[in-house]
Formats: sequence, structure tokens, C-alpha cells
Amino acid sequence: MFVSVKKRMMKTASLLLVLPLLLVGCVGGENTMALPTKKWDDIHITVQTRPPKVKAGMVEFMVLAAIKGRKPENELVVSLRMEGSKKWNQAIQDGFLGVYRRVVLVRDPTKDVLAVRLRVKKSDKEKILYFPLSQQQLALEAATQ
Repeated sequence: MFVSVKKRMMKTASLLLVLPLLLVGCVGGENTMALPTKKWDDIHITVQTRPPKVKAGMVEFMVLAAIKGRKPENELVVSLRMEGSKKWNQAIQDGFLGVYRRVVLVRDPTKDVLAVRLRVKKSDKEKILYFPLSQQQLALEAATQ
């Protein structure tokens, strides 16, 4: 009986040692490049993309809103569109983490500009911020050099 308990403990210990190595191997290869952060009052707005490098086609945009860069801002209604398009697409709030997601069609990543409309819930306070997608391309090129 003592031997089987000892073997079980050895197996558990070895699994605990190997598990972190396996998890590190599962980390994605490409880094997510965010567009430059912008401010509206005390709210910091960061936009990330999926896939990390924007290409023509459907791209998921994640808008991260944080008060003073730390506390999640979840009292916003966020809508997205490419500049030149007339229709705003409301983003889906991802829990109460200050994260909003939406897929938008990108025609030309070198010329398109993402417009992000922010509106405070139960208020008339509203702001539109513009994020040129070409800035992500420049950041990617600078990071690889």
C-alpha cells in the first residue's frame, strides 16, 4: 500500500513539473500588436486586432477601455465602422472587463481608418476616435527591425 501511494505521489509531482513546460509550448507564435492608445477624458482606449496583422477581409477588433489605464470601463456603448462607411456596428461587451469586440470588413489595411464611437450608457456624452490601420503596419515593421 505504501508503495502505491509513493508511486502516485511521484506521478503527480512529475506531472506538476511537466505541465508548465507544456503550457509554455502552447503559447501563440504571433504577438498581438495594438494600435496606439488614445484618451477620452480619463478613459484610455486601446484597439487590438485578430489576426494580429491586419489583412484585407473580415477582422475582429477588440476595444479595451480602462479608466486611467487601470480600472475596466464597462459603462460604454461601443460601435465600430471603417471610415467612409455609413453603418455603425455595435460591439459586443465581453463581460465587465472593459473589452468590446466586433468583426468589421477591412478593404485596404494601408488606407482604411477604423472609427470607434464611444457613448456613456444613460448619458448623451459621446466621442468618436479614429485609428488608422497603417499605424499598426508601421509598428509591426519597427518591432521586426
